[in-house]
Amino acid sequence: MIRILPPHIANKIAAGEVIERPASVVKELVENALDAEATRVLVELEEGGKKLIRVTDDGVGMGVEDLALAFHPHATSKIENPDDLFQILSYGFRGEALSSIGSVARATILSRRRGETLGHRIDCERSEVGAPHEAGAPEGTMVEVRDLFYNTPARRKFLKADGSEVARVTEIVTRLALARPEIRFEVVHNGRKVLRCEGAEDIESRLVRFFGKELDGKLVPVAEERDGLSLRGFIGLPSVAKPSASRQFVFMNDRYIKDRSISHAAAQGFEGFLSSRRYPVFFLYIDLDPKTVDVNVHPTKVEVRFRDRNLVFSAVKRAVARALAIARPMADLGGSIPAGPAARPRVEHEKEAAADAEPAGERRWAQPSASAIPAARRERVAEMEAGLFGLVPSETVRSQPAPSGERCRHEGPRPAPAAGPGAFRFLQIHASYILVEDDEGFYIVDQHALHERMLFEKIWRRVEEGAPDSQRLLVPEVVELSPAERERFLAMKDDLDAIGFVIEPFGGDSVVVQSLPQDLAKRGARKLLETMLGAEEEGFDLPLRELRRDVVATMACRAAVKFNDRLSDAQIRELLLWERGAESSAACPHGRPTRLRITLAELERRFQRKE
Repeated sequence: MIRILPPHIANKIAAGEVIERPASVVKELVENALDAEATRVLVELEEGGKKLIRVTDDGVGMGVEDLALAFHPHATSKIENPDDLFQILSYGFRGEALSSIGSVARATILSRRRGETLGHRIDCERSEVGAPHEAGAPEGTMVEVRDLFYNTPARRKFLKADGSEVARVTEIVTRLALARPEIRFEVVHNGRKVLRCEGAEDIESRLVRFFGKELDGKLVPVAEERDGLSLRGFIGLPSVAKPSASRQFVFMNDRYIKDRSISHAAAQGFEGFLSSRRYPVFFLYIDLDPKTVDVNVHPTKVEVRFRDRNLVFSAVKRAVARALAIARPMADLGGSIPAGPAARPRVEHEKEAAADAEPAGERRWAQPSASAIPAARRERVAEMEAGLFGLVPSETVRSQPAPSGERCRHEGPRPAPAAGPGAFRFLQIHASYILVEDDEGFYIVDQHALHERMLFEKIWRRVEEGAPDSQRLLVPEVVELSPAERERFLAMKDDLDAIGFVIEPFGGDSVVVQSLPQDLAKRGARKLLETMLGAEEEGFDLPLRELRRDVVATMACRAAVKFNDRLSDAQIRELLLWERGAESSAACPHGRPTRLRITLAELERRFQRKE
């Protein structure tokens, strides 16, 4: 039987589409403030926004007539006729935000119009709206939202710890502050100032304020005008590229959006300037006729649909490529751009390949080589012959430790090892795979995947035992972060402590790294922080244990040897001996196989020795 849903149930369903967590409330309320011509916006939170969210602005305010309708469904001042839906320039227009908030929280609006001497107040609880009444108030609007999801406890259980929710709020406000650098924003949590930026700033100054001195002098302006599209903004030099897309921001008509095609276009503009799995930093501002963009395709208005996507794609790609071409001679590129027109070869099937260009000796395992394959056939044959040696039992390995700087180069052929039980021959090929002989034939090891698994198992075992093996830094390292990144790392503090990564606040948006996991210490604090930021961003909604595991797996992936890393004999022995004794070495933590076996029977069949 078909029924008409009661208003209080319908409103809760609508709230589920618009209001997911405190950050959703903050987004809707701050966007309303910006539409109301505010120049100052203050966001106050208690208990991560679960107990209180208060947004105060100095905008035009609302009169008693507007307040009486504010909490009603589909009440909006921004849409008058159907044509307005196809030329939207305001942030909000659906008229769902306040109604949705009022259905899942105790909400109050206190507002006073500019030029009036008295303000008004209205309350809403469980979609029951009171009558507006006179109240003292400054010019502008203050919206209080208390006890979010108090009447839907099942949804409240899905909220994260206070620190995680504050991190999300900070990220939302950061996006809005980057879109509107002329506005002053402030975020306060439990009396602690989380974010503050003054108004009347230019975009570049605000970028440096949010993301630290790392970007100072490293931003290249981009601009493009064509066919009604205006593009402006900044791209980061290749030297500030990141292992994740956390510093890629696109704004369309001052609205933050996510669009894969635009990110892909920017990445293509960086072609030849970055190695695989390094993400460019960019902040792009696109202005288009609102009639050519549909912003009404998703309740959160983060996704949009372009009438001419090819126009946007080509404009972004061209602007980025042209800016990099102009910036290429700058000494500040720091060697990130290859000497010739082509970058180093990419390994498309290994997503972690060439994550960073590090100097030789920085990692205990990595032994970079100028070339993975010898240029002349004679040199290749000589190298292969010299590399055929035995994998001796572990007792022998322990008695012959390899120097930490030993490289995989041999002056001449090695004598064949004495045959014996447990002795195998191996050979590193193309500085990427290890060929290992065994009784049944041979198998090929992916050196990156196996080393990644080894690092992961060592760290994760200690995490499970509650005894992380940490190396305290002789000189603690201070790392500058954006306000949102700082809050996200502080929210992860317990997880980081559990894996031996000890960080503390260090004033402003900086943190100080005191200790690093023993097996990853040579990776460097800054690079590990960036790696964890990417892992945490991708797994924001995972359960605690899974998120912690993903962070460890990503850290192990970034620290493991890569393709084109030349390994010494001792390093290969250590890796293969660990493989022989490990119970779970068949795949890396991300599920890729570590080895491929080819038996003698398969060889005989291929060479047609047996039918």
